[in-house]
Amino acid sequence: MTVKTGKTPSKSRSLIPWQARARYRPAKTPKQRRAQYQQQTSVLMMVLLVTVVVGGLFVLFNWRNAGAAKSVNCTDYPQYCVPLAGGSAEHEDLEAAGARSLDEDSHGVDGVVRYVDDNVVTIGNPAAPIHFRTVSDFACSHCNTYHSGDLHLFIEDYVMTGQATVGFVMTTGTGGESSVIASQAALCAGEQGAFWEMGDEFFRLARSQGVGSGFSVPQIRSSAERMGLDADELMQCVASSRYQLLLNDYSQFANDMGVTGTPTLLVSYGNGAWTKVDRGYATMVQMTEQANAAP
Repeated sequence: MTVKTGKTPSKSRSLIPWQARARYRPAKTPKQRRAQYQQQTSVLMMVLLVTVVVGGLFVLFNWRNAGAAKSVNCTDYPQYCVPLAGGSAEHEDLEAAGARSLDEDSHGVDGVVRYVDDNVVTIGNPAAPIHFRTVSDFACSHCNTYHSGDLHLFIEDYVMTGQATVGFVMTTGTGGESSVIASQAALCAGEQGAFWEMGDEFFRLARSQGVGSGFSVPQIRSSAERMGLDADELMQCVASSRYQLLLNDYSQFANDMGVTGTPTLLVSYGNGAWTKVDRGYATMVQMTEQANAAP
């Protein structure tokens, strides 16, 4: 038998305490409608202002997190603090021995230098039993991550100790003209003994500002000045496009090696033949230790 209580069943309540949606009652008079419109407009403007402020703070945080341009010295760039040796017959000024003097003793073992191998800017001991080349684009986000991660670590652990060399081949397919300008500027910085440092700066700029702004002529000049380089000389070099043919050679080399994406890692054992390999740090370490252990 059912007993009626006379009470209306209560509506089900959500376990999650959702807040009630804001509601506006329709205004009845023109004056009330104008006031209501102004109130709604004020709320919308406040939401837009908060969004802009939050977005600005996010951009500022990313910019600060990416750091600022660093001076070309051994304190800020210890992984590149080795003597310059040059070696290019076609580009004698590129990373040449007299381009810059180190402000500290070399951080590498004897024999580790910054030199140019077959027109490719390279760091390490030329007599090492194994040689790597990374094919990268300054505008490539994966190249950015790889360069500042695995490659930096490998240079510190195995290049500065004389067990291997690393060369840097630039391509420009990702960033187009922006990558061309950045690559030219890095090579021009090499005439002042700062190719590797300027390369790091471009990767930093790509992270903090994006390619369009970071690789602009005014920003390149600003970075050169902050790094302690002769900005006028560097910008004149960039404007001359004197390294365009070399960039074309790099692109041809990458095509000949079957490079279809960046970053790509190549290896050679000193016989002039280059082969694509996995670019991971663990692979580089294994190959390097095996090469140095061979009789």
